[in-house]
Amino acid sequence: MKIRANLTFWAAQLLVLPILGLTSAQGQERQPDQPLQLAEARIIPGKEVTIQPDPRNPANSYELFRTLLDESQQTLDQMDGYCGMLTKQVRIDGELQEEEQMLVKIRHEPFSVYLKWEADGQEALYVEGKHDNCVLARATQGFAALKGVWKLEPDSRKAMQNNRYPVTELGIKKMNERVTAFYDEHRTETMTCGHTINQINGRPMIVFNIAFPSPQESPYSTCEYQFDAETKLLQSVIICEWDYKGEPAGIAEKYVYSDLTLDKCPGEEEFDANNPEYSLAMDEE
Repeated sequence: MKIRANLTFWAAQLLVLPILGLTSAQGQERQPDQPLQLAEARIIPGKEVTIQPDPRNPANSYELFRTLLDESQQTLDQMDGYCGMLTKQVRIDGELQEEEQMLVKIRHEPFSVYLKWEADGQEALYVEGKHDNCVLARATQGFAALKGVWKLEPDSRKAMQNNRYPVTELGIKKMNERVTAFYDEHRTETMTCGHTINQINGRPMIVFNIAFPSPQESPYSTCEYQFDAETKLLQSVIICEWDYKGEPAGIAEKYVYSDLTLDKCPGEEEFDANNPEYSLAMDEE
């Protein structure tokens, strides 16, 4: 399915600003009981320009956040799949792992994932209903590389190494669902939410920052979410945790999807272990 941007960045701004109660301040005098009014941001190529949210109306930012989550989910529900790059960094057992970058191919039905790491070329493939519902993986370094192709249960210890979620939970759609479920459970009156509209890597992005006051309110201290203003997709999640003293600490989870190809779902051959471009063929397959 071809996803077309149905809003230009400027059109997106014109829609976003009224939702937030923000309009051009030119020629108007703001009264004390009126919402703070801001002029539109001018996007200059190569330079990040932001619109600061109204600090007295954080509920408006959260309302917009939930609206975009819903729109992202609706868009994803209409998509067959996509290709792109995934940047991932997670904390496991208190240790922040090295940042990883990988090529990712996703198909929604049947759920399928192909991964190839940029740093060392290791690969992984999961296709629902095939290979006994196992992950096929080939390491390129260490003793694991000597075995050739591994066949692993998605939630096995080896498959879960350096991961917080199994491969069956990979992709923007699954990420969008997790974020929605989290705020269905942890929405509180004490949390704060603000947003900016930035030009990031040549794309107009709506960036939300949500903070919680204590570990009792949420297992996470601060969360950043980035939505593409044109496609409406949630493309980046950066979640920070608490330290042992209950103070805001570093990254717990970071997933950033970029360079997405949305107008062509990867074909059957791209989820075939015998694809000659891959190194995942097994003797018994």
